[in-house]
Amino acid sequence: MAILRDNNNLTFDQLVDFVEESQTGTEIDKKIARKILEAERDWRTSFETLDSFVSALEKAVGGTITKSSLNRLSRHYKQNVLQNAWELESISYLKDIFDLTKEKELRNIVAELTEKIK
Repeated sequence: MAILRDNNNLTFDQLVDFVEESQTGTEIDKKIARKILEAERDWRTSFETLDSFVSALEKAVGGTITKSSLNRLSRHYKQNVLQNAWELESISYLKDIFDLTKEKELRNIVAELTEKIK
């Protein structure tokens, strides 16, 4: 599947509203949204939009965000756990997302979730 880049700049406030108020989202969609929210909260920098968070993650992993690339990033951050503890926690939430879907790339997971929310 091609990488979907148009995420319509979904904000984290919209993601929170989806988790708390949506009557149409599936439980899996809400679990994915919760994991994304938890991951962003634990990242060193806060973000306004989901797209900016994903872009920062792509920069950190050096490309496409997959479970494998997150595992590599996690190994790198474990070299200095004291400095990277929050990012390691964030990565663990993101890796959990891949157990909830068959999709292999985080950007595509985000794009699918955004379509359901917007």
